[in-house]
Amino acid sequence: QPNQRKGGGGRGSLSAGIPHCPKIPGAVTVWEVVSLLGKLLGTVAALKVVLYLLRVCLAMAWKSGGASHSELIHNLRKNGIIKTDKVFEVMLATDRSHYAKCNPYMDSPQSIADSTEEEIFSCHTLEGPFY
Repeated sequence: QPNQRKGGGGRGSLSAGIPHCPKIPGAVTVWEVVSLLGKLLGTVAALKVVLYLLRVCLAMAWKSGGASHSELIHNLRKNGIIKTDKVFEVMLATDRSHYAKCNPYMDSPQSIADSTEEEIFSCHTLEGPFY
């Protein structure tokens, strides 16, 4: 009969009335769209992490150096690295030139024997118990 549909069941069938969808060359599948969106979201997340780390690194850049031990410690306090009086006193009492071979008052990692030391790390370590 000419008016009867082809392709499957009658009423209630999922394929009833849906024409055959031919494969179109170059057509994008749903999976490709989902995959692209996932990659895009991953890239955006990675960029946000990189920007955050750059902001943190620039904020924590070694800016507290001085011409003397006293100036170094006072700059660390002024820049918010040293927060408590007790840590300030301890850091002021321990001159870095006794341990660092060169540029002892530069606010940057210094070689001490086989390890490295950093004023900011030392201050944060000392500040920990006082919070």
